[in-house]
Amino acid sequence: MDIIIKCSAIALLSCLICLIIKRTNPEMSVVLSAGAIVIIISAAMSFASALIQLAAAVKNISEGADVLITPVLKCVGIGAVTKITTELCRDSSQSSAAAAVDMAGTLCAIAVSMPLIMSMLKMIGGMT
Repeated sequence: MDIIIKCSAIALLSCLICLIIKRTNPEMSVVLSAGAIVIIISAAMSFASALIQLAAAVKNISEGADVLITPVLKCVGIGAVTKITTELCRDSSQSSAAAAVDMAGTLCAIAVSMPLIMSMLKMIGGMT
């Protein structure tokens, strides 16, 4: 709870400063936004170790969990990076670049999820 409050405060402060300087120096506004994102993500990474421990526990409980867990975690990562990048592109008035990153993120997520889809199809085929 403490981290999200700090992250929200950093984001709001960054937004206010960006609004003030955007008229005179839009390039610096984008750099400030990117810097705020790096700080917020760095703060949120403290939860990564708990997720890694959870993934290891699930892997120990079930055989072949790598096929199930890895694509899901990769898709979450791809989604987060894609969302942040597209919003940065839109903030700097580059909507076509944002659309391209969005499409690339979608294709990457589909490609990463293929082993999971194949595993599900094999499991369904084994039930009949």
